[in-house]
Amino acid sequence: MPDTLRIRAYNVRFGDAILISVPDRGVQRHVLIDVGNVLVKEGGVDTVFKPVVDDILHELNGRPLDLYVMTHEHLDHVQGLYHAATKSFPAGELKKKLDVQYAWLTASSAPDYYDRFPEAEKEAKRRKKKLYEEAYARVEQHLAALPRAQAKAFDLIMLNNNPRETQQCVDFLRALAPKKRTFYVHRGFDIKGKHPFKEAKFDIWAPEEDASDYYRSLLPMALVDGQQGAAAGGQAIPPAGVDAGAFHDLVAARANGFSDAILAIDKAANNTSVVFALTWRKWTLLFAGDAELGSWRKMHQQDVFRPVDFLKVSHHGSHNGTPAEELLDDFLPLDAKTKKRAAVISTWDKTYGGIPHSPTNKKLACRCSLRSMLDTKYKSKLYIDTEFKA
Repeated sequence: MPDTLRIRAYNVRFGDAILISVPDRGVQRHVLIDVGNVLVKEGGVDTVFKPVVDDILHELNGRPLDLYVMTHEHLDHVQGLYHAATKSFPAGELKKKLDVQYAWLTASSAPDYYDRFPEAEKEAKRRKKKLYEEAYARVEQHLAALPRAQAKAFDLIMLNNNPRETQQCVDFLRALAPKKRTFYVHRGFDIKGKHPFKEAKFDIWAPEEDASDYYRSLLPMALVDGQQGAAAGGQAIPPAGVDAGAFHDLVAARANGFSDAILAIDKAANNTSVVFALTWRKWTLLFAGDAELGSWRKMHQQDVFRPVDFLKVSHHGSHNGTPAEELLDDFLPLDAKTKKRAAVISTWDKTYGGIPHSPTNKKLACRCSLRSMLDTKYKSKLYIDTEFKA
């Protein structure tokens, strides 16, 4: 439809895959964001990727994909295209069929990221990167020493943050578009000439180019013997709706220090998410990746917020992916009566405890028409479409 912009959020279970189809001065252009899901539990069925990719190719209808955006380096956002390319298509065929013209990846995923800063800061940035990998390795080591029943509670978050598994997917995404049209973006990045759109406008709200702020919590950890904290698991009472066994495992691990460490790793990566607004005619759409509260606060400090008509809810409907009411007021105000306002949550149940977070999403539902992959109407569907007419 030449006068309709469409956002297609694919049902990849617990992950993100979004295709935006935009009329652009007589040309139908497309933006694809992420494509991935988690590796275990209910949210991680890889059979979803082939029908999703087939639908993307059908929508492209032989035209190139104008822009691909990788928000951040988590497997539930990056592994889908790599999986499809290596499992469902002959070698090299998917890349050829997609024919990606431009690609944006989060700034900190650039191969030379830690060499592009002033000499005085170079070693500090390298230490930040090394610290991430060392922290992950130490958490792995301590989990290996725990009884399997206790360590199992951490399988999902460890898999999703594994730098070794993620690297092959990110390498594949770096090579989707020609090297000269592959960019590592951040707030303040000059996007002029970095995409083919003539009418649609883009505004990058996050992340900051210097990702060290997001990694400040990755301090060297004094992890202690696993037995010291194990008994602590029986002292606390789990919150309502939280599985007691998993909660006590987490409490015991928290006493040892490595629970905090892996959660800090996870949060830091989420906060490097590319957050961008797309404006087309009278509509503004916001795609927030997995930005957590630290990134939202930074965006607020940088005064980038403005009212939007569509929100891709951050971090799959988690409590830490949606900012406080006073920040929400700046871009998703309560008194929006003149326009259609919508939001979509890409999520799945029985994956992470407490996600999606019902109180958070009730807060969002007061401000917009909110739809989720868990809605009965959509749970068995391939996608949720949201349309905006000129």
